[in-house]
Amino acid sequence: MPLGIEVFSGNTQDPKTVKNQIDKLAARFGAKEVTLVGDRGMIKSEQIELLAKKGYSYITAITKPQIEGLLKSGVLRMDLFKDGLAEVSDGVDQVRYVLRRNPVRQSELAASHQSKFERLQALLDKSNQYLDEHKRAKTNLALARIEKNAKSWDYRRGSA
Repeated sequence: MPLGIEVFSGNTQDPKTVKNQIDKLAARFGAKEVTLVGDRGMIKSEQIELLAKKGYSYITAITKPQIEGLLKSGVLRMDLFKDGLAEVSDGVDQVRYVLRRNPVRQSELAASHQSKFERLQALLDKSNQYLDEHKRAKTNLALARIEKNAKSWDYRRGSA
């Protein structure tokens, strides 16, 4: 049951509405314990600071660069994404991360990986045929072209 509804004029971006909602929760409703739930486009560092000042909590998704940073710093490990839910605390900011590998996204990535592999295989087959038919053709140039395509398609063996 919603406690309040507010419509913002024009094309107001989500992060600009959060401060207003935090103030409303504190003043209008006298809220003491609040957990704001929003997507990664709504709850960003500025909004997180506002929530912290009020003593409120939040739940949001983190971005791919944030995940990569947490992996690099050792807060997250890839093996945590294998089975069901996992929970990790960063120990510094007392941020709790609840992790789950998205099976739909995993299937999408596997299909993308397979598609890239098939395109590279077709390019390799075509290059091999050309090299067979043209004895003066340079294998190092064909290999460089294949490697360039693999890099531009962001294809890495076993990356699915």
